[in-house]
Amino acid sequence: MFSTRTLNAVALAATVTLWYGCGGDDPTGSGPVTFPDWPVPATTAICVRGTALVGDTRSGTISETDCDAAEINPTDPGYFETWRVRVATAGDVTFDVSSTFDNFLTVLRVTSITSTGGNVIVIADNDDRSASDPNALVTVRLEPNVDYVVAVSSLEYLDFGLYTLTIR
Repeated sequence: MFSTRTLNAVALAATVTLWYGCGGDDPTGSGPVTFPDWPVPATTAICVRGTALVGDTRSGTISETDCDAAEINPTDPGYFETWRVRVATAGDVTFDVSSTFDNFLTVLRVTSITSTGGNVIVIADNDDRSASDPNALVTVRLEPNVDYVVAVSSLEYLDFGLYTLTIR
């Protein structure tokens, strides 16, 4: 759904987003995990809803008020939300999404943050875990002290609703 690109707050200025502070999270897992603060326009451009660690479960709702993937790539119709993820130690991490709609999952490595956006590289994505299960599942190796963004999205503008993202 996403490609390697620069996300720019200006391109998403009309998008209604929510922003949660990224500092001060309680670390879990082996070793401390900190989330350095990002500028609010960068957080908004990347559509961050909050932070998450291995062992966390996050819930959200994909709706018409979320970020529009077509504003980043016109061939990607649908809405999305992202969660900022960091790990204390290198290892394979599984991202598991369940919802009542056909969801799509993208894991992106953040290579840099600017005052208005950031540069990201897609490292994994998934549509359906099987022919009979439209929920997404991705396992990818993450490195410590690196920012990742996990995007949960709908495949079409008519697909939206509640979702749960489990990180293990």
